[in-house]
Amino acid sequence: MTVTARWFSSGKAGLLPTLPVRVTGPEQNSLKVRGFNKMYHDKVLVCQDCGEEFIFTAGEQEFYAEKGFENEPKRCKVCRQKRSGNARAPREMHIAVCAACGGEAQVPFRPVANRPVYCQECFAKQKAL
Repeated sequence: MTVTARWFSSGKAGLLPTLPVRVTGPEQNSLKVRGFNKMYHDKVLVCQDCGEEFIFTAGEQEFYAEKGFENEPKRCKVCRQKRSGNARAPREMHIAVCAACGGEAQVPFRPVANRPVYCQECFAKQKAL
């Protein structure tokens, strides 16, 4: 088993080197209960949305255990991405005049009169400077 210690100094956190630790006595049993010595194997689960089978890998299971998640995933990766992607509303685009070329520019923010707005091409040129 290895233990990573955290240190805090003037508001900044850091990690100390990972050190091997041998645990004996009653602490050893509590570590087994928490899943530190648990072996993980790939599991085949069924997505509750699409009904397709997906693999819950040993690495993902270990990650879930480290984070303290108690439930297995109910959706495959594709359905999770679809579900999280639907939460974002489409951006409202505003029309403005490009300060460099005078062409039309669509931007995701409301333009302010005293600040220049650039089209995609002119913005890329400005960024390269």
